[in-house]
Amino acid sequence: MDFLSYVKDLINGNPGKTIGSCLGLIVGILIFTLGIVKTILVVVLVFIGFIIGKSRDEDISVIDAFIRFFTNRNAE
Repeated sequence: MDFLSYVKDLINGNPGKTIGSCLGLIVGILIFTLGIVKTILVVVLVFIGFIIGKSRDEDISVIDAFIRFFTNRNAE
């Protein structure tokens, strides 16, 4: 098994760990290069962009998308 095949299998077998590790790396780099305040601003702006994109994809208002994101889906 070559290295690229091994990495591909590792990523496909652990997608959550892969995404979390990549996000941690990106946030770490941002903190060291921009500082903590600017990094928090970038994260907030990415979140706002995600909510706006979600509202456009699902054809709902931005407020409804925001509420849906924070509601407990497991509540009975």
